Amino acid sequence: MILFPDLNLARRLEFHEAWSCEAHARTQAQLYPATAAISQPVAEGRMVYCGRKSPLSRVDGWGLSGAVSAAELEAVEAFYQSRGLRPRVDVCSLADASLLALLSKRHYLLQSQMNVYARPIDPQDGAGISPSGVEVRTASLEEARLWFSLNGSHGDWAEPDGMAFMLIRSLLKPDTRLFLAWLDGQPVSGGALETHNGVAALMAADTLPAFRQRGLHTALLRARLAAAANAGCDLALMHARPGADSQRNALRAGFQLVYVVDTLVKSSD
Repeated sequence: MILFPDLNLARRLEFHEAWSCEAHARTQAQLYPATAAISQPVAEGRMVYCGRKSPLSRVDGWGLSGAVSAAELEAVEAFYQSRGLRPRVDVCSLADASLLALLSKRHYLLQSQMNVYARPIDPQDGAGISPSGVEVRTASLEEARLWFSLNGSHGDWAEPDGMAFMLIRSLLKPDTRLFLAWLDGQPVSGGALETHNGVAALMAADTLPAFRQRGLHTALLRARLAAAANAGCDLALMHARPGADSQRNALRAGFQLVYVVDTLVKSSD
């Protein structure tokens, strides 16, 4: 089945992303109140703050419900500037043209781009044989800590730190699970799954360099699609930066490019 990338599809996928960021902020605020993580609505989207370093400190799902107003942008700018952060907005290519026009007028600049891929979920998803000697299963908290220490996710690139960020994003926030592929008693590949309102997002996929090109990513993808089908989801979502290896994996797994998200940040001038 081929998906038609219309506004209805974009709304489902972008509102899922907004939910994901909001759920992360809520969980972070509970576990690490000193980070002052918070989420507030802007139209049907969400403006999220999870710390000055966090990649989730941005606006998602905005501009998909009609024209945006200068008053909405002023609220967004006040939200972030009061926290010492330049406003950052993710703009779906199917968003109302007024959003991009308003951001351009207020001197927002392109920071990065992300391709968004989607595919219907089939009840038969998950069929296939894992590579010999490989076990794929959901991770406990301690197993997740081990994995994120092995793949280099720790560090000070997020609040309160990279390890905490990845644990919240991949395991601790609601309706989220981390899958790990084990070989000889060691986790060598991983990927998370989050499900909400029928949408399943496959994210945080990584394989240790010495174990790449062995079919581990495919095995993890099948396991997560099967879990999504069992959870009653009908639509799967993946993100990949243009030109990244993960976009080739997405296409091989039956995902199709449905739109692009531009991340714009307010100029410091």
